[in-house]
Amino acid sequence: MEENTIIHGFKLWKKDEVAEVASTAYTFEHVKSGARLFFLQNDDDNKVFSISFRTPPVDDTGVAHIVEHSTLCGSRKYPLKEPFVELVKGSLNTFLNAMTYPDKTMYPVASRNDKDFQNLMDVYLDAVFYPNMRENPQVLMQEGWHYEIETPEEPLRYSGVVYNEMKGALSSPDDLLESRIMHSLYPDTTYGHESGGDPEAIPDLTQEKFIAFHQKYYHPSNSYIYLYGDMDIEEKLAYLDDAYLSHFDRIPVPSKIDRQKEFTKLQRVTVPYPVSADEGTAEKTFLTLNWTTGESLDPKTMMGLEILEHALLRTPAAPLRKALVDAKLGKDVDSIFENDMLQPFFSIIINNSEADRLDKFYHLTMTKLQQLAENGIDRELLEASINLMEFRLREADFGSAPKGLIYGIRIMKSWLYGGDPETYLRYEGLLQQMKAGLASRYFESLIEEYFLGNPHRTLLAMVPDTELAARREKEQEEKLAKKKASLSAKEIKDIIAATRALKERQQSPETEEALKTIPVLKLSDIRKKSYALPLEVRTLDDTKVLFSDVNTNGIAYLNLYFDASRVSQAELPYLYLLSELIGMVDTQEHTYAELANLRNLHTGGMTSDVVVYTKNGEPDSIAPKLRIKAKALVEKLPKLMDLLQEILTESQFTDEKRLQELIEQEEASIELNLQRSANQIIVSRLAAYLSKAGRYADEGGLPFYPFLKEFAADFTGSLKKMQDVFKGLLPKVFNRHNLMVSITLREKEYADFAKAFAPLQQALSKEEFPAQSYDWDIKPLNEGLTSSSRVQYVGKAANFLRLGYHFTGSMAVLETLLRYDYFWTKIRVQGGAYGAFTGFNRNGFMYFGSYRDPNLKETLDVFDGTADYAANFTASEREMDKFIIGTMSGVDTPMTPMMKGDAAATCYLRGITEADRQQRRDEILATRQEDIRALAPLIDACMKENVLCVFGNDEKIAEAKDVFGAIKPAL
Repeated sequence: MEENTIIHGFKLWKKDEVAEVASTAYTFEHVKSGARLFFLQNDDDNKVFSISFRTPPVDDTGVAHIVEHSTLCGSRKYPLKEPFVELVKGSLNTFLNAMTYPDKTMYPVASRNDKDFQNLMDVYLDAVFYPNMRENPQVLMQEGWHYEIETPEEPLRYSGVVYNEMKGALSSPDDLLESRIMHSLYPDTTYGHESGGDPEAIPDLTQEKFIAFHQKYYHPSNSYIYLYGDMDIEEKLAYLDDAYLSHFDRIPVPSKIDRQKEFTKLQRVTVPYPVSADEGTAEKTFLTLNWTTGESLDPKTMMGLEILEHALLRTPAAPLRKALVDAKLGKDVDSIFENDMLQPFFSIIINNSEADRLDKFYHLTMTKLQQLAENGIDRELLEASINLMEFRLREADFGSAPKGLIYGIRIMKSWLYGGDPETYLRYEGLLQQMKAGLASRYFESLIEEYFLGNPHRTLLAMVPDTELAARREKEQEEKLAKKKASLSAKEIKDIIAATRALKERQQSPETEEALKTIPVLKLSDIRKKSYALPLEVRTLDDTKVLFSDVNTNGIAYLNLYFDASRVSQAELPYLYLLSELIGMVDTQEHTYAELANLRNLHTGGMTSDVVVYTKNGEPDSIAPKLRIKAKALVEKLPKLMDLLQEILTESQFTDEKRLQELIEQEEASIELNLQRSANQIIVSRLAAYLSKAGRYADEGGLPFYPFLKEFAADFTGSLKKMQDVFKGLLPKVFNRHNLMVSITLREKEYADFAKAFAPLQQALSKEEFPAQSYDWDIKPLNEGLTSSSRVQYVGKAANFLRLGYHFTGSMAVLETLLRYDYFWTKIRVQGGAYGAFTGFNRNGFMYFGSYRDPNLKETLDVFDGTADYAANFTASEREMDKFIIGTMSGVDTPMTPMMKGDAAATCYLRGITEADRQQRRDEILATRQEDIRALAPLIDACMKENVLCVFGNDEKIAEAKDVFGAIKPAL
């Protein structure tokens, strides 16, 4: 393909090599329709397709978000209610979703199977260009909002998936804070609106505005099509042209993003946010200083500001962070540099503060920035931040997300605004410019231009209000009551009829004819043999080493597993505290700031946590570990081991000021992440009700918060106790006899690891300690955990092994069925929740959970009805195959080198053999409807155990008080 030639209706404007992502880049434009297309050709079999549209909202109704949901509710060629769900059930996709951003909507899919990839592309393209939402008002009712009432006597209420999703999202203080920051900085442009939708404004969205938004923006002339991977591009171009794009003519689409007019001076803003009365308001205010910072079309400045954010605010050595922490303005300092938009913004945030500290915060920040600009930023600090960025760019490890997906999101930073799509894929030249900037005043000049000399800034305080939630609910009740009072008897009857009709549509099964429109792979397309997890058990001077021989491109992935079963029950809070403090305090040789620089200069990072394993099929087993995870280039292994040895054997827990900062930061982090991690909290609590392993793990969850709070309340006395406990704890944990290691690299690099590891191994404590026993009273507490959340997270669980049942691969198929059929229909579609989740584990722990759910008792009823669903389950052979294929897409998620090593080590620690993994795979592939029905007694027995936990709105929990064993504030 040559530049300026036309191939299947597409003009090739540019062809270029992008070495950083090992790809050839092709930039096309479809001549007739105006669609843009960018293709990254390489040998990656995990292919990605995305179609995106520039979708700037002009209000807070969430229309962009609701349209994103609604396009996937049936289309011309796929006339089902939920083709998206049918796809998930029966596809080998490695990614399948859609995302709304402040100025764009993206529809990406990925698969390693060619046929599946083509199917996914076709369903998505038909969905965005020919959706049924334009003809069927019930789609907006379901996905956006609707009035709901079932009898004339009932009060009117709102329901809808996005409506409830955003009630949950904006219950999270950090999500709400970011929304308010953007509104303060961009009052006159699209970025000042809540693209996800504000629950107070979502009911203002009419069917006419909903349809008009789609008609205006969802046209090929406003589209950005992206392809990535190993594929026949000419075949794909021919298909895109013939099946879709040739049917459209190029039109002007007024989707340009306007720039916010620059402020002439600092703007001050105060906004409230809801907290429950139980929490109180002392030190719950957020203080933020915010700037707009240039344009995303300037990648050099964007990388410079990203490095600056890390160096000044994101590392323990950060001088601006240190100045703010030292001033005791709040419990923690945070920052945001958001550059996935035309006009990026930079925010410095103080958590757990008071509004009267706002001026001090502002003046201290500006003074410190002035000093840094005048006196210069420490070069080793900047070099360390550049090194860490370079490591991450070269490693390109995005976990379970396909590389091509992340690259597809990255290119939109320039492409959406008229720049070259490959701009943000190239980094070699930029890194050289950053390194050259160390010899000049480049980073200081960024401070001068974008912070000190930039008048476009806001100083915002978000203050707690214990009455806001109740006041808001009361106002909504009054608004709905007023609305109902204004309705005639016929209008009320019409709403009742519309509610009933919507529920009937939601409950009606898809026709066999409609289901057959969704393309399905054959079971023969599925690999029969389980993918091996490379693992060889070796020893190095009596230390067991779990070695995974994987090509890691010269990076060593190291895990140190220290047996924590020697830690007594009374010491557990201190073990969790140790996992937070280790590596963050001074050692005999270096200050914590110097250590942070050394880590960033020589490694790709270190983390520590406590993980609790159970043995395969043994619900009463418990194997807790304090895990240290680290990564570095193989040639840097000696330096990594030196740092680990220093941190594990020479850490000094004596700096009172530093320790108080860390305790308060951890306390603030738990408070801030409470709403966001509520689904994890309920699963952790449920596990704690059922087993010692669950209880051990949960000690680092919600129960850890009161420990921290008490520690902070009597810091001097608590510190003395901690130091006394640590004297006995450290040799117990960081002990040579307790250690198991996993290392992932190539066989030829193993000797380098072994040599570097020996000094660390020799430096560890050699004293032997007895295993401890734990005498918790393990029983269901059935807690209702109250908060200011406007939605619930409802969970129910049991242990099926203890009830006499056994683990089988068919449970994985049942998980797919529940998540995308029974729970999807009952909890999301009919109940209006954002979603539901489930899990069946080899240790017998099974759980059901709902997410951002307006309901409580109704959801528990759905869980209790699961056994009936399973007992009466019927499916054609085609549908059954589809569920199995959808299950296998999760089983066979592509893994990065680090993930392969971690998975192999986890299987070893849990006693899961290759034969066990193959048996599960065989059982999944062999599952038939009678296997699902056979699980009904197990589910029935589990639900009758009545083990439950709910996190949610205090009023909603109080209304359902009879279902709980205890009701208490989450914090």
